[in-house]
Amino acid sequence: MKKRYGVLLTAGLVLGLLAGCSGGEKSASEAPADAAQGSTGQENAAQENTSGERQVVEFWFHAADENSSALYEEIMEDFNRSQDKYEARYTGFANKDFPDKFTMAIATQTMPDVVSLGFSNVMTYVAQDALIDINDYFNEWEDSSKITPSLVETLRGIGNGKLYGVPYNYNQDISWYNTKFFEENNVEVPTTQKEFLKLCEEYADPDGGTYFYSLRGVKPYDNLLGWLFTYTDGAGYGGSYFDENNQCILNKPEFVEALDAYASIYKNGWVSGDCVNNDFNQMVAEFGSQTAMYITHNSSSRKTHEANLGDGNYAAAKLLANDEGRYYSSAIQPQIYCVTNTKGADGDYAGAFELIKYLSSAEVVGKVGSKLGRIAVNSDNFDDDWFVNDKFMPLYQEIIADENFVQIQNPYWLSSYFNFINTDMTADFQAVLLGDMTSQEALDHWAEFLTQEQKAYLENTN
Repeated sequence: MKKRYGVLLTAGLVLGLLAGCSGGEKSASEAPADAAQGSTGQENAAQENTSGERQVVEFWFHAADENSSALYEEIMEDFNRSQDKYEARYTGFANKDFPDKFTMAIATQTMPDVVSLGFSNVMTYVAQDALIDINDYFNEWEDSSKITPSLVETLRGIGNGKLYGVPYNYNQDISWYNTKFFEENNVEVPTTQKEFLKLCEEYADPDGGTYFYSLRGVKPYDNLLGWLFTYTDGAGYGGSYFDENNQCILNKPEFVEALDAYASIYKNGWVSGDCVNNDFNQMVAEFGSQTAMYITHNSSSRKTHEANLGDGNYAAAKLLANDEGRYYSSAIQPQIYCVTNTKGADGDYAGAFELIKYLSSAEVVGKVGSKLGRIAVNSDNFDDDWFVNDKFMPLYQEIIADENFVQIQNPYWLSSYFNFINTDMTADFQAVLLGDMTSQEALDHWAEFLTQEQKAYLENTN
């Protein structure tokens, strides 16, 4: 058996799903009258319904838009009405703006008390001493067992036993397609990468400005890694990036062939010329404007598709499979509420964790899940009407339980990984698309970097 590092989410998820400028908390009388303005451009008014002096708990959301900000502001108001000891204040940042804002807050010691993060960048901030181990608070919480255990243990795994956050939902990587196009053209939804490539070629109409697919050129990692690992069937290593000698396998010949095939979609003109610079917003806009009829993304974009296309005009399907019927994804990643290091390791973070407990409750998780299309991880939600009757949730659970699904073991334990996939991977992938770099050169760069980072990690943890 080949040696692997990291924690494989899939098996545990099956069991789990099927069975601010605060310097810490402060009193409301000391807090500024107005909450900070996030990148969403929305002012977040402080709550005035205090009883005596409340401790202010500032919360930053890392992937805000108009819908999520309105919802979280409502949730903060509900929390403030539910008790008289703490006053929560919300600030939302667009996903692209959050890293710079939070990095600046770390550097200037002006972090909020609680912050939401994606799974992939937790260890980056741990390396900057920005997050607190909350194991003790979590273990004392009477409802902690309701949070999907596999996700909690995954976080403990990358933290070497320490727990740097509480999962509150996760995103499932899937394919989204335009039902009207498929019906009118009598097209079957592709199930394999080969079928997909044929459709990309057949339905590319540069003169008419329409295409089958919208490719993501900026921060392409989930889409790109899913394609590479599926095409190669993991090169015999399942979802691991590393072989038995801890050498990164991404530059093996089969991965080079896989990247050539994916890049050919752009080079052949089977997607729009703008795709090389497409980030999430542009990719989803092409799908929403019916410039493209099919995209791969996670479950979180559902509300955007509904707004752009209307209910019933889009649907979801499993990711593309290889000839063996297996499909790989790196995108089953929990969203996490974390306590920031505003008071030192021995500080009192009871107020911050009290807000996290409220945000992780079945009532709030259900509100977020049902309104934003996120997949709940609180077991009390699994029998809720909104969860049981949702037209997409059965597909998400089917994927989790599918023996042909393989979770890619992204090396989140490497503190440099998040920056790597956002910068190096984007730059090199764009260079490959534009013909300025070969697939072999790009993958050699990635493999060399990750091999060295893995080596340094193992040396420091042994």
